[in-house]
Amino acid sequence: MGYLDMHCDTLLGAGYGEKIDLFENQMAVDWKRMKATGFSGQFYAMCLMPEDSFQKHGMKKPDDMTFMKTLSNCFYQNLEAHSDIAAFAANREDLLRNEQQGKISCFLSAEDGNGIGGKLEGLEEMYRMGVRMISITWNHENCLGYPNSFDADKMALPLKPFGREMIDAMNRMGVIVDVSHLSAGGFWDVVEICKQNHKPFVASHSNARAMTPHSRNMTDEMIRALAECGGVMGLNYCASFLSPEIPSRISRIDDMVRHLKHIYQVGGIDCMGMGGDLDGTFGDLEVNAVEKTPLLFDRLKKEGFTESELDKIAYQNVLRVIGETLK
Repeated sequence: MGYLDMHCDTLLGAGYGEKIDLFENQMAVDWKRMKATGFSGQFYAMCLMPEDSFQKHGMKKPDDMTFMKTLSNCFYQNLEAHSDIAAFAANREDLLRNEQQGKISCFLSAEDGNGIGGKLEGLEEMYRMGVRMISITWNHENCLGYPNSFDADKMALPLKPFGREMIDAMNRMGVIVDVSHLSAGGFWDVVEICKQNHKPFVASHSNARAMTPHSRNMTDEMIRALAECGGVMGLNYCASFLSPEIPSRISRIDDMVRHLKHIYQVGGIDCMGMGGDLDGTFGDLEVNAVEKTPLLFDRLKKEGFTESELDKIAYQNVLRVIGETLK
């Protein structure tokens, strides 16, 4: 059984001028430990950060496309330097070929669709950059839609007209639609469009709201809709999205299992996956690095999950979405 995770933020420091070594580092995710742990692949997010985050680093905020090019350059430079252990993947065929060669597959994603710059040509440029998954929003309104919110009126806001156009274009082009961070109104618009286009979508790093009442998590109705579209939701290790108490800085396997059991009951095994948000979530995490991943799966096995079910959560479900979406 290999592991295929849909979200990490390991690249982010490169945008602030830090030297990022994806092979071996002191962060939560690196290829050396992934290889030893049995990872098949990882989606590396390029998260578009707000102006104040750059000010804290004594920097002026670059335009979004320039920022993404900085992160993607770091990504590809690392792949070139360590081509014996990791390789870029754009689709299912790349991933399977990399596996045969004993290499970790590295996918590139964008966290916040604002990087397209309000035009479909921007989506084409991101595709040429290698981006194969896009989160429609991050934590701020953008040209596509609105983020999740504890405010019911804001949470109900739909996709903007250009956002609907963008989802349709992503389905046609072969880019995975990611609804993590998106408003509820936007989520239901994605369901409508992806159903019409017969394409799955993902919530790359989101948990169950019935277990933890955070607006970033998904309601049971959302989970069922995602499952009906053939989509997958990745378990997020962030304490605030796992713990029964909000806010929390403590992330425990007990809570991970609680969420996964609930998602299993609501949406079924085929909608379950991994999206740890490592290097993007902090605090007291029991699974605080890639090499701790087997601890979760050992526990799930003790809780009664079969080997086939564990393989679906770890790998097969995300592989299926990749195969049905990416060209």
